[in-house]
Order: sequence, then structure tokens, then C-alpha cells
Amino acid sequence: MPYRATRVADDPLTYFRQTSDEGPRLRVSDVILRVNHNPKEIFSRLIRYATNSQWSHTAILYLLNDPSKGFDNIFLVEALTSGVHVVSWENEVYPFKEFTVGIKRLPLDWYVETPYEQSRHDPRDPEDNHGIFYLRHVRGMALDQVNGLYDHKVVYELSALYMERVFKRHLSSFPLAAEIAGDIAKIFQKWDRDGETSQNMLHFICSGLVQYSYFEALRRRIINDLASPESQEAALSNMSNMDKILFRDDPDGAFADYVAQLRAGKLHIADPVPDEVLNLLKTTTPADFNNNDKLDWKYVVNEGVIWQIDTAPDGYEPQSQEEEAVLQLMQPEHRSKDGEQEQG
Repeated sequence: MPYRATRVADDPLTYFRQTSDEGPRLRVSDVILRVNHNPKEIFSRLIRYATNSQWSHTAILYLLNDPSKGFDNIFLVEALTSGVHVVSWENEVYPFKEFTVGIKRLPLDWYVETPYEQSRHDPRDPEDNHGIFYLRHVRGMALDQVNGLYDHKVVYELSALYMERVFKRHLSSFPLAAEIAGDIAKIFQKWDRDGETSQNMLHFICSGLVQYSYFEALRRRIINDLASPESQEAALSNMSNMDKILFRDDPDGAFADYVAQLRAGKLHIADPVPDEVLNLLKTTTPADFNNNDKLDWKYVVNEGVIWQIDTAPDGYEPQSQEEEAVLQLMQPEHRSKDGEQEQG
């Protein structure tokens, strides 16, 4: 899909704050992509190298500013190696030369609201829109992990899962490497289950937190709605569209098989989610969010300049070198040596 980028402002610290009646420019649970250009950020460079990506971090928009309620800033939920945190928008974009930020949004034309949701809309609420209660549930799921601090075993497990995925993609001619990484992942998983942790808490690297939150919020809403006769039709429709919130490839068909079994009644959605599905969700990368066309591009902030992203007609050509540089940031990644996009 071709895009155009239009320069709209030069101050990302204030542009996205709600200060007028035109409505918010951001939306709850928008997906935030970021790259840290600081040469000291080795982890950022490793992620970009391993995933062949221009992006190294993913976060989720938690709260829009609302001066009338005492919130003067915009906040995000993000996962770092030290745990899950709530951070201000300023942390994502400043210093301007150090960070590049992309903003993507999930269209909800497929999402069916229950009669209760329809009755709860407030025309006086500037962020109220179709599907807002689901989006608030998504951000709630992300926030629910705020105390889920990583321990070394979880970091090792996730690292092994990422290794397995990277090996499968980039070292397909050496299948033994992926097999070894997979065995390492299983060892760490068992180690984690047999550990002293008393709570069954999931742990995430940044993109896995965002992907899981979208999935688990929808799953829980479907569970609740199936219990209400007036909401069952909406629940069944949303269950049939669960693939809309998978933002990465599904090479082994684990997610597709899970949804198919739910539809066929072979699994109940309230049953524990299979490990292979959870592992698929947890190993989502920033590159996946960049590549996935289920999410719409809305903005890119490059060196402090805000570019609004809109669809363009076929054959559209950038109008400046600056626009071309922004559009390059949005190109699908994971490319093979001959320049063709690899298929996951």
C-alpha cells in the first residue's frame, strides 16, 4: 500500500496533547515504534541487527492528557529489561536527534460492540469512539503486567525463543541451529515452571507485551460476552476475527489452528492458551509491527519533525528527500539478499 508523508509540526512534545475541540491526534492503545540512535545503546542495535529492522522498541499508548482531570502529559506502557513501566511521552521522543518514533493504529471496523458497549458511549468524551472499551481493556492488560519484573530465567527463555526464530529465518540452510535454540528454549521454560515464583505471571520483552495485550483483552471480552445471551452474537463474531489482532507471521499455523479449534468447539476460549500460541505472541518483534498491514500508519516523528501518514494513489512519488527518508522507515523489512521480501 503506497503512503504519503506530510510535514505537520515541529514540536512532538505539545502537538499530540489534547488542547482543542478537534479531537485527540492519538488514541488509547496506539502502537508506538521507536529506535534509539544513541551509539551506546548496544541492545537496540542488536535487536535491529537480529530482526533486520529499523525499529528496536515497541510500546503502547496508555493515557491521553486531560487537563480537566489533572493529566497534563501523555503516558505509555512499555517493557524494558528491568520490567514493565509507565513512562511519559517525553521519554519516547526527547532528545529529538536520538529517537525516531512511528505510530500505528488498529482499525476496528471488524469489531462488534455488545449492546452494553453501545449504550455506554459518551459523546462528551473526546476519546470515545467505536471499540474504545476494547482498547481500554488492551491498555489495562498491559498495565496489569507492571509488576511483572523480569528475572534471569525469563530473559534466558525469551532470548532462546528469539534465537530460534532468528535462526529459522536467517539460517534456514542450517536447520540444526534452530533445533538447538528450540531445545534451549524448552530447558528454560521448564526451569521457569519449576522455579520458586509463586504467581503464574507472564513476562515479556517489549513487543511481546503489546501483542499479548491485544490478544488477551479480546479473549477475555469474548469469554465474558459469551456468558450473556444478549452479547453472544457479538462474542462469536469477534472470536471469528481473532486473526485481526495477530501482528506477526504464523509460520507453523499455531494461531490459525487455535482459532479453528475454537470455532469448531474443540477448544473453549476460557481454557488455558496453548504454550505454542503464547510463545508465538511473546516473540513478536518491532519489525513485525512495522511490517504488518493490519495496523495503519498514522505518524512518524523524525528528528523532532512530525509527519502525518496517509494512503496515496499507486505510483505516488515523494515530494522531497525528507519525505522519502520518512517513507523508507515504513518499508517492509526482513529482506533477502536479492532485495525481495522474505515470506514468513
